Amino acid sequence: MRGISTDHVETVRDAWREILQGGESSIREVQSKLESSAWSENPRGPLAKYLGVLLSILDELDKPTFEKEVERLRKSNLHPLHSRTLDILSRRILEDPATHVADKIPVFVASDIYDRSAVARNIETWSKTKGLSLDNVTRIDVIASRPELDYLGRYNLFFSGIILTWPTETSRGVKLWWQHLNAEFTFYHEVGHHVSGHIEGGQVAEQEKEADEYARSMMRNSRPVLTMIGRMLLWPLRPLLKRAIASSRGYRDDAT
Repeated sequence: MRGISTDHVETVRDAWREILQGGESSIREVQSKLESSAWSENPRGPLAKYLGVLLSILDELDKPTFEKEVERLRKSNLHPLHSRTLDILSRRILEDPATHVADKIPVFVASDIYDRSAVARNIETWSKTKGLSLDNVTRIDVIASRPELDYLGRYNLFFSGIILTWPTETSRGVKLWWQHLNAEFTFYHEVGHHVSGHIEGGQVAEQEKEADEYARSMMRNSRPVLTMIGRMLLWPLRPLLKRAIASSRGYRDDAT
């Protein structure tokens, strides 16, 4: 919890590993924290993150105990924010997947997302992109876009899952196209973290660049014809682009 409250990735990573190795003692420790009365209060500061992280750890430690805790917490007096966190994580045991990709990976789409079947079809299409590797991914969750819950994607990396966010409202035209494009890039980006073995959850700049590069390569692979046309159109302009870049560098050197 100290690592989470200070966003210190090494502390979180090392503590998470120790907890998973702790067995029964870790289960009891997590349960004792989940029994706190703090979850009924208005969450302040990092407290908003704690419940989701504790449940995620318990899910990894012991699934039957996780199921019992979900049922117990559902009957308790949770703050609305914590209730939403519980709803999202409880889908691991209460919902059937919307689809499967790569023959075995379940995809769960939140019930409050518009046209869940279309979202599932998009992920099916993206998962077939040439060169994409889903070997280290165990599940994919698509949840409604809520800024207060964006931290969940970070800690989902620890148990080899991917969390994507999706708007709940209906969009059309350019806005819909942009949402799909952004969601596709994010999907490839998150897969890139897994392919590269990242476990810090998007908090290391070099790892973010690496995941972005993977996403860009997958975007190119998913649009081979468009990529080829773009390269053909830009190829004659390469000398101009090189001169423009050189000129820009020269200007910066002079300025410094």
